[in-house]
Amino acid sequence: MPFVQANNHRLHYADSHPAGPPATTGLTFLFIHGLGSSQNYYFPVLPHLTATHRCITLDTYGAARSPYTNDPVSIPAIAQDVVGVLDALKIARAVVVGHSMGGIVVTELGARFPDRVQGVVAIGPTHPSETLVSVMGKRADTVLEAGMEPMANTIPSAAVGSRATPLQKAFIRELLLGQDPRGYAALCRAIASAQPPDYAAVRVPFLLIAGDEDKSAAMEGCRHIFERVSSKHKELEVLKSVGHWHCIEASEDVGGLVARFAGEVATYTLEGSKADAA
Repeated sequence: MPFVQANNHRLHYADSHPAGPPATTGLTFLFIHGLGSSQNYYFPVLPHLTATHRCITLDTYGAARSPYTNDPVSIPAIAQDVVGVLDALKIARAVVVGHSMGGIVVTELGARFPDRVQGVVAIGPTHPSETLVSVMGKRADTVLEAGMEPMANTIPSAAVGSRATPLQKAFIRELLLGQDPRGYAALCRAIASAQPPDYAAVRVPFLLIAGDEDKSAAMEGCRHIFERVSSKHKELEVLKSVGHWHCIEASEDVGGLVARFAGEVATYTLEGSKADAA
């Protein structure tokens, strides 16, 4: 199994390259999943990108196949791990894609590491709030006492939209059951203690994908984030009848939007290079 060492964390990852020689406009994407998930969350959308772009998917520290070793977890620490992965794989810059909790991480990356980030895709990004503090605290206590079964029995139906299929719910259930309860609880606490990123500091191209039936990352929070991002090239796309597990519920829609955004980022980067040269 491929692992990469980043800031003393052993992180499981997959590196999906273009099927043929990379095009001159090919980008590198790095994907960060949400709570109770894994890199496999993104595999339904990768076929939209890998004809041209390199795609690296991670299991964040404490999730899925990345072992939890009792280190404290925070959103800035996860962001620092991502930078460590870029360093270890000798990647100068990447488009970072994050779902839910990962949406906080990629926005943090865009704000703090503009020299390493070419673009930000936030999918159902969570906006830190007092409500999250309570919800995440209860979840952490539940899984430490009873394991992942309570989450697997409730989240797949409660957190999806009306177009979700039984097969999609089964995939979400499997993702949840694949978590170490200790790592899941640590990530719950990372969300509970998260501070809002400096949205105004995000100036790279920014795409926010929301679900109109998402109860976990409701439109109010998504619009709050979108309106405060300073990027001159930003887009908000809302998926109909989709809940919080966008890449599973609507992989074709998400894949198409990210592929289109990739072309826009490539053009934006090329224009910026020409301006610098002039």
